[in-house]
Amino acid sequence: MQQALTYLGTLDDVVQRYPWNIEMGQQQFNQMLIRKALLGEKIIINDGYLLNHPFARHALLNPTSSPLKALVEANFVQIMSRSGSLLDVAEKMSAQGVESFQTLQKSADWPALQTMLKQWEPGLQRIENFIPWPKKHISHGFDNMLCRSRHLHVENLGMTAVTDDDFQRVFDLYTLKNKSDKEATRTRWEQACIKVLGDTPNAKEKINELMGLASEAYHYNFAVCLSAQFSQRKILVETRYSRAFADLIQLGQPTESELIDIPSIQIPQKLSFDRPQLWKTLVDPFSDVAGVQKEYQDAMEQFFAGQVNAKLVEEVSLKYSKALSAHFENDEQDGGIKKVALSIGFLGLGLVAGGPVTAGLLWLAENSLLPTVTRVFKLRDKGFFKKQTPNQSLDLSHQNTLSSVSISLPLAEKLAKDIPDFT
Repeated sequence: MQQALTYLGTLDDVVQRYPWNIEMGQQQFNQMLIRKALLGEKIIINDGYLLNHPFARHALLNPTSSPLKALVEANFVQIMSRSGSLLDVAEKMSAQGVESFQTLQKSADWPALQTMLKQWEPGLQRIENFIPWPKKHISHGFDNMLCRSRHLHVENLGMTAVTDDDFQRVFDLYTLKNKSDKEATRTRWEQACIKVLGDTPNAKEKINELMGLASEAYHYNFAVCLSAQFSQRKILVETRYSRAFADLIQLGQPTESELIDIPSIQIPQKLSFDRPQLWKTLVDPFSDVAGVQKEYQDAMEQFFAGQVNAKLVEEVSLKYSKALSAHFENDEQDGGIKKVALSIGFLGLGLVAGGPVTAGLLWLAENSLLPTVTRVFKLRDKGFFKKQTPNQSLDLSHQNTLSSVSISLPLAEKLAKDIPDFT
């Protein structure tokens, strides 16, 4: 199994302007990086996201506050760039009038960041950290993805402020804007939202809901485009859990009886960021701890494909938990292993198109108030959760929550064929 690649949508600047109702701070940003490193799921981040997001920028300028810089230098976090240079993209985008980059270059952070990048960037180029932008037409793909939601009712999309009439009127204007071409389509969607709803009651809430849908579409579209660029790789998308695009998620099929006793991993209570080599070794495929991590990854893949039982996963999970404790030099007798990292939650609507009721494997070690769905699997009915112990299941059917899930490669391949190549 090739190493998974995750498109990181949570740092999107549009998400900053139209925030989800999910707490996202520096701590949550670091916890996301920790989760990815512990699960061995590599990260792809847009160059613009890296430079413009305040948490990522802070992590670069203050490397002992976050594992980000170490993970980039280990090529675990790779930067997607059209030019292969962070300095170059900042200069060019600012010269072209892109407001976020102009603001960046006027900010108090820029002199220190510019100096740091001049020293850091040549090393990234030597290790070939930069990866090219997908060759697909991103704006065209966004339009295709967003239009897959047009037939859905707003209540099935988790919207409470927007009405079905609002939704269709915005879509009508958006479609009209795309009549001659499909450039800057997410911007056109935003313009349509503001034009149609800007003077209506609850305009802010309505526009925020519709731009939330647009961000989900943008992130899933990027994952589809990356699946064409990295064929046969497992592609994950980190974004808000999406009811609109739930049919793109790869579903697992373990038996219900085994899910009741699903094994968890336990991770050290405190993880230090002031020793970057620990993080580089954790994600180094030649290290001992990474070898145990690979055993854990393989066992979980087989479990959710219905190929191995929970007992084997439990054995491997315990082995990996002990390896993590030893790697981070925690004394178990002093409580070094503390956090249980996995649980199960009910995702409510399941597949909007009428598919099976679904549940999710949740990463809970970060913050019990901010679970992250890491896998989605089939269930026959909601009654499954009545068999669960009270502290094991969560009902997420009416909550905003993050997800970091693999997309269905057969469906992604089909959707990618409908997106023209960028010329």
